[in-house]
Amino acid sequence: MTELLNWIMDSIRAYGPWSVFIGVIIESVIVPIPSPLVIMGAGFILINPQFSAPNALIPILLLIVLPGSVASTLGAYIGYGIGYLGGKPLVERWQGFLGFGWREVEAMERRFRAGHVNASLFFLRALPIFPLSIISAAAGLIRLPLRQFSLWTFYGTVPRCLFLGYLGWWMGETYHQIAYGIDRAETMASVLLLGAIMGLVLWLRGKVRGKILKET
Repeated sequence: MTELLNWIMDSIRAYGPWSVFIGVIIESVIVPIPSPLVIMGAGFILINPQFSAPNALIPILLLIVLPGSVASTLGAYIGYGIGYLGGKPLVERWQGFLGFGWREVEAMERRFRAGHVNASLFFLRALPIFPLSIISAAAGLIRLPLRQFSLWTFYGTVPRCLFLGYLGWWMGETYHQIAYGIDRAETMASVLLLGAIMGLVLWLRGKVRGKILKET
């Protein structure tokens, strides 16, 4: 992983935004790479440290945010596809263990879509500590329309890349420490989110069982 990261950073020095695009795609596919490192590293490498914060805005947008957001959106299709194609067979296969079937998932999907799904997707993508792969897989699981998923994934990734790009530029050579700290926070968020998913599974199971008892 260290050699791969070094290659990405050397490529960013040589080829600029094109390597930001490739680096984010690689980071999206290879989960162990800390997700903030590529964007923060690009902020450190590509943006003149002598710039003031306002003067750094346009270079960060053009060199980092635009290629990074497009690449992150394309990379998100992997998780979306896994959730979309694998979610229903998985639920149906483990229906006996879960205690609920695809019909209950579809009911939850309709309820979720009736809420503020766009705002939720935007907010979760914008948070630097939130695991992007889980968001994408969850969106695929509930069969969120691809166009809607693509737009709001891109919109939410823009402030995320902008924040990390600025942070890498501002921190300078010490950006590694902050990037790994954000990655650890993202890992903790993943654990908490998986715990919440387990809680949701248990809640659905109890709800379905309660409905069955009422009918009998």
